[in-house]
Amino acid sequence: MANLSADEARKLLAGVVIPPRPTVVTAVMEERSRPEPDLKRVAGLIAGDVALAAAVVKTVNSPLYGLRRQVTAIDQAVNMLGMTNVAALVTGLALRNAVPAQGLERFWEGAARSALVAAYLAKQLGCASREDAHLFGLFQNCGIPLLMQRFADYRETLRLANAEAVRAFTDVEDARHATNHAVVGALLAGNWHLPEHLRVAIGAHHDLDAFSSTLSGQAMNLIALGLLAGHIENSHARLAGDAEWDKLGAATMSHLMLDAEAVDELSRDAREMLDDSGL
Repeated sequence: MANLSADEARKLLAGVVIPPRPTVVTAVMEERSRPEPDLKRVAGLIAGDVALAAAVVKTVNSPLYGLRRQVTAIDQAVNMLGMTNVAALVTGLALRNAVPAQGLERFWEGAARSALVAAYLAKQLGCASREDAHLFGLFQNCGIPLLMQRFADYRETLRLANAEAVRAFTDVEDARHATNHAVVGALLAGNWHLPEHLRVAIGAHHDLDAFSSTLSGQAMNLIALGLLAGHIENSHARLAGDAEWDKLGAATMSHLMLDAEAVDELSRDAREMLDDSGL
């Protein structure tokens, strides 16, 4: 994945539309790169996008941030969170608006819950920044709606991949479409200038040998958090079966140095947080 040339990527993804990075994200990132970011300008940029502004306020008031009082205005949110948190939050929330979402409300709701849980786990375990974990949770499967738009039979591919007990999820996609959502997601992350370790983790998050590979520790930690968050989200949503956890759960627990009792405790606390969040 990481070694794909530009020509190879274009051939592989012929017909798949990768959305450009939204203007508001570019502007916020440019402000973030300044020695002294202008938080008032950042608040104004966010406030100019009504849907994004509402999503920022809702997310800031979620249990993840544990604020003592409710935030009601964008300038409050920006001042309380700081530039790093705001830039990551805006990037993640803009994703949903940029990627086709018709009929995919449940997909994005699940992604939002998984991202929230991944950020919570990062905070509890201290193995990644909360912002990186949240972004990874939102972006890791963003290739799915793009492939749905490209391939009429992609929903059947998802059904088969979700039921696959031996092969990697992405192997099923590759066999049917000569590409997969991890590749597409990683290319979108690169197009949006996300950090390298996030892009690599998105591209490898279904690899069965992810924890015994040459990936960076940062990338492996994000993959592990995403797998555990997905397992917790499946449990919270009461979905039948969890093939990805069956294939990679033991390796995930080993990487995070967790036993079954610790996973159960984290799962209980995370599900309680989700209930409180209203997601």
